Amino acid sequence: MKKILYSVFALVMAAFTLASCEDVPAPYDDPNDNPIETPDEGIEATGDGTLENPFNVAGAIKYVESLGDDVESDKEVCIKGIVTVISDNFDETGTFGNAVFYISDDAEMSNQFYCFRTLYLGNKKYTSGDVLERGDEVVVCGKVVNYRGNTPETVASNSYVYSLNGQTAGGGSTTTGEPKGDGTLENPFNSVAANQYASSLSPDEVSEKDVYIKGIVVSITENYTAQFGNATFYISDDGTSEGQFLVYRALYLDNKKYTSGDLLSPGDEVVICGKVTNYKGNTLETQQNQSYLYSWTKGSGSVGGDEEKPGTSGEGLATTTKSGNIVTMVDPDAAATGSTVTYDLNQFTDPAGSVPATTVTLSDGTVLTFSKEGGMNEPIFHSGTRGVRMYALNSMTVTTGKKIAKMVLTCDVYNGENLVGNDQLYAEIGENSWKVVNDYTQNSGGTQLRIRTIEITFAE
Repeated sequence: MKKILYSVFALVMAAFTLASCEDVPAPYDDPNDNPIETPDEGIEATGDGTLENPFNVAGAIKYVESLGDDVESDKEVCIKGIVTVISDNFDETGTFGNAVFYISDDAEMSNQFYCFRTLYLGNKKYTSGDVLERGDEVVVCGKVVNYRGNTPETVASNSYVYSLNGQTAGGGSTTTGEPKGDGTLENPFNSVAANQYASSLSPDEVSEKDVYIKGIVVSITENYTAQFGNATFYISDDGTSEGQFLVYRALYLDNKKYTSGDLLSPGDEVVICGKVTNYKGNTLETQQNQSYLYSWTKGSGSVGGDEEKPGTSGEGLATTTKSGNIVTMVDPDAAATGSTVTYDLNQFTDPAGSVPATTVTLSDGTVLTFSKEGGMNEPIFHSGTRGVRMYALNSMTVTTGKKIAKMVLTCDVYNGENLVGNDQLYAEIGENSWKVVNDYTQNSGGTQLRIRTIEITFAE
């Protein structure tokens, strides 16, 4: 009888001990400490997990549940949702560089998906930038797993935030623009469609076929030079950064390395032909040296490669010569028989240093309009020059009420160097205006055009 009582007592103690163990916290970060609520049956599963058609949260849960307990997906998928709960935000003072949070389709606490140890924009550890807030809309890409058969989640450090409220790592938007075209010469992709096509490729996969992409140059990272023979720039439908596509190290016209010729400018319309890639799974671009400038229309309406070389005489261009610190520009079709006037640009400088050069009106109503164009630096009025400094690709438009026949620029001399602009310097002739451009092979460097005085002789 005594043995029986001991046995019963032992069973009771064992039961009590097991029940007590349930309150002991796990020694590691267990996603099941915060289990998701039962999915809302009213939300329909949508999407296929691609970047251009991401799963919604209901679709992601359905996909993960089909994998089986603790089975990781064999591919990356993309999921779009709204941040509901943040367990561990991105923190530049932290050691992990990732975040832990939940997303749902409707910002409610039901139908949530667990984003576990998710990296930041660009598939990189967080160092700085916007942190998550409840209500943010995100697209998360990466591998997923049905953890222990009851928590659909991303695999730790194998997912990242592709976009945060529509903004991607490159600063572009994933929400603006309509994809157009099929990538053929007759119906080229626009930039949005090019991004979608490249995003369908696996990380670092290069497309098997060449595609055609049409757009307007937004900005130029590196223009064509004889040293590398290629260029890197962004294009979009409307010339803004919305929906832009990266053209990376594309060759010149006729699929050849650049040696000489016209250069790109923002606003030019281009068609690019070549292969594209999903570089490192986070940058959509053309494959280096496997694309080229198929066609090109300058912003002024002329086709790249067909213009007269700047600095020579030709229809619409002044004949330009240089002697010492003097630049002389002459309209070959107009006789300089009219009056002559000289303008001193030192009147616009500030003795304390420099001021931006934008638009100034001279005493007789002549207007000088300065522009950065595709250059890296803005033109400035500088006290050291006692006039204006124009850097690579900067322009000056001289607008008068009469036809200009000749223009003489007296320039600055510094340490024995005549600062008369680059060899590619040219002037476009208009009806009552001339546009002087300090053209160059890159958007910085070269020789500055430092104008002190402008002498204009009119046609009559």
